[in-house]
Amino acid sequence: MTHSRLLLLLSALSLAARGDVVEQGPKDAKPSGLLAGVARADITPPVGIAHLNWGSQTHVEAAGVDPVGMYATALVLSDGKQKFAMVDLDALFVWDQEALLKRAAERTGIPAAHIRLAATHTHAAPNLTAGKGPLGIDFTPYQRMLRDYQAAASDKVIGAIMEAASHLQPAHLGARKGTGSININRRVRGGESRPPAVGRNPDGLVDRDLNVIRIDNAHGKPIAIIANFQCHGTVLAYENKLLSPDWPGMTRKVVEREFPGALCLYFQGAAGNQGPIEGFTGDAGVAHRLGRILGHEVAAIALQIETVRREPVFEGFVESTAFQAKQHWRVAGPRDATLRQARRRIEVPRRTYTPAEISEMQRAVADAQTKLDDAKRSGDPWKQHQAEARWRRFSDLLDQWKEPTNPAPLFVEVEVLRIGDIAIASMPGEPFAEIGLAVKRASPFPVTLFCGYSTGAGGDYMPIASEYPHGGYEVQRSPYNPGAADRVVEAINSLLFQVK
Repeated sequence: MTHSRLLLLLSALSLAARGDVVEQGPKDAKPSGLLAGVARADITPPVGIAHLNWGSQTHVEAAGVDPVGMYATALVLSDGKQKFAMVDLDALFVWDQEALLKRAAERTGIPAAHIRLAATHTHAAPNLTAGKGPLGIDFTPYQRMLRDYQAAASDKVIGAIMEAASHLQPAHLGARKGTGSININRRVRGGESRPPAVGRNPDGLVDRDLNVIRIDNAHGKPIAIIANFQCHGTVLAYENKLLSPDWPGMTRKVVEREFPGALCLYFQGAAGNQGPIEGFTGDAGVAHRLGRILGHEVAAIALQIETVRREPVFEGFVESTAFQAKQHWRVAGPRDATLRQARRRIEVPRRTYTPAEISEMQRAVADAQTKLDDAKRSGDPWKQHQAEARWRRFSDLLDQWKEPTNPAPLFVEVEVLRIGDIAIASMPGEPFAEIGLAVKRASPFPVTLFCGYSTGAGGDYMPIASEYPHGGYEVQRSPYNPGAADRVVEAINSLLFQVK
């Protein structure tokens, strides 16, 4: 074989190897125009802080910390002209949101309206509610400790946003819809012999939509995974003495094991009437197990996401044992990365109560008082504690219901952020799953995330109109009259088409 023929043969083999072995991906795509940065801060609270999230608690102080830890994870997105920040917080609700947003805007230069703080809604986070736990407690030292923690955690949240903004890099983004399996409707219907309760209702509506966003850098390495699902963080209940992110913490941990170097953010959905399939326990192992289940489901979806547009291209045939068509995946281009936001502050009907409803609650308080007197005479500490919790629940509701109707308008703030072909809709408080489903089903975007528990005007439970006749905890304490949910859905749907 001549020298020239040998060179031609080696060249042909080299070209074949390059064309056949390496598939194309984000590294072969033009820039999308999207910049992304992500950072995390440890906001694990100190042992001894109050985490009074349950009326049934007989303790006040947290006695330990879940080894999973508690965090604030910030994601900053930019198109080179504007920046948006989203923060995933291991918290029951966002604390001092107006002050925190103002300070974050001042320190980062990102407008407060472009910063969304979102709580995972873990019920094992620090909290102090005087109407919960044992009676006769001096809350002064706990209030001071909680204020100090929130001030320190706020600094860390702001620092995480600043760090994420300083790490902006070219990115590609994609999303995919899937299914989660760890939630169930939690509104147990009342009957002739029992009142409505919070628990497991297999016959009720359950939203198992699991929407996932994956963000890669320019080389195709994942830097952030966003998971959006709807399930209360109530696996750990009144017996639990650990400060914990509940199941979302383990979900993030599992996803990050599958995508080394990436950070996972969990955005709670419309979980007002959605709870875990197993919960109200003091066993952290249950929270970890459910978190692992959803974490693997998130990772499986994220692995299927294409962050650039790819398609199989026919490139001829190859003679082999079978006659094979060459159809390697080639990059067609980057995905749309348009950033566009819309917000609206809408008026919703304020809750009112009829004389009949107030009379019924007065009877409930009187009955609870009789049972409390009986419990005190019994000498049984647990029976007395349960009777006190029942009496306080009804008494607090009666006081709320008897207050003069506030004539001022009641507002809820809703928001939509478009990221290319993906939309993230959000609102404060605890919307029922039907609200999130209605928005997602009507959305003009292929993938729409719906998030509750976010910053903005408004808060507390927002049931749909058909749930009011069933009563129960969420309906009893809601600040909204029937019709509020419909206005929210209408407003968010309008915003979705506005940014499209």
